[in-house]
Amino acid sequence: MKHSIFLINLDRSHERLANATSQLISSGCEFERISAVDGKTLSDSDINKYFDKKKASARYHYNLTIGEIGCYLSHIKCWEKIVKDDLDFAVILEDDLVLDSNFKEVIEAIPSLSTNWHYLKLSCPFKHRPYESIEQTKTRNGTDVSLVKYNKPPTGTVAQVVSREGAKRLLEKKPPFFRPIDVDLQWHWELSIKVNGITPYIANISGEPSEIQQMAARKNVKKRPFNKLKETVKFKILNKLAG
Repeated sequence: MKHSIFLINLDRSHERLANATSQLISSGCEFERISAVDGKTLSDSDINKYFDKKKASARYHYNLTIGEIGCYLSHIKCWEKIVKDDLDFAVILEDDLVLDSNFKEVIEAIPSLSTNWHYLKLSCPFKHRPYESIEQTKTRNGTDVSLVKYNKPPTGTVAQVVSREGAKRLLEKKPPFFRPIDVDLQWHWELSIKVNGITPYIANISGEPSEIQQMAARKNVKKRPFNKLKETVKFKILNKLAG
């Protein structure tokens, strides 16, 4: 299967690029750097074009920071490239990563999966999300690998795999957007995709604050607590119906 590894990196983040490059080279992986969309450079017209403020006001508990908007747009660039390059899938990484020593072997095992998938989580850096194994395979060095399904996918987008069909479906729905990309993926039925995972997880985040956190902290954004409560209840109902 034809695939690539994309590394999202801001042009000004030289140290992060060096660190991620070192890890990928040590893993024996070739990759392509994707110049991240810098939220600081977005004009008001850009933000209005891609970020749906009206929908956010009605359904989300704050307006996205410029960093979160840039992050979402960076992933969209990767989805567009998957389709343009006619890839079967791409591994999409962010530069604040820590890779497992088994990273390359697990990626190489993905084509052996028989279950149809659109989006695979390779990490769970924040809150643990329970999962159920639906298929197992092995890497070439004999490590067991499981394709898992979630009741609610984990947040974080430091490492994932997106299929060509998954990229097409995501691009049909986005932009515009009104939630962070990782939260949008939890509402997977709205995107017409399946979000699964690969375990054991093979990536994590570094201990340093992300560029998104450095650009504009979520804690400083005005919150809409009623929206959060309303959407939490709505998610539980719709997620159950979506199966």
